[in-house]
Amino acid sequence: MKKIIPSLLLLTLSFSVFAAQEIRSSEMANMKEKIGTISVEKNDGTIDEAVTALSEEADKKGAAYYHITSIGMEGMGTDVRATAEIYK
Repeated sequence: MKKIIPSLLLLTLSFSVFAAQEIRSSEMANMKEKIGTISVEKNDGTIDEAVTALSEEADKKGAAYYHITSIGMEGMGTDVRATAEIYK
């Protein structure tokens, strides 16, 4: 049991190291290599779920950073759409 807890802690920490990180507009000047754009749609979702989905999609594309360019719900609907630029 003593070996399991440290192993789980290391797994959790190592996973978070590789996740794409959201960047703000003020940090854009430091970005050198834009590798594309991504978009996600969460049916019956929340803004937080859309941001998480953007991060996961950026990870799949091999990006280290993403910058959200649009996010929101249309009208009275519950679907959330989001787009982002991704960077190495």
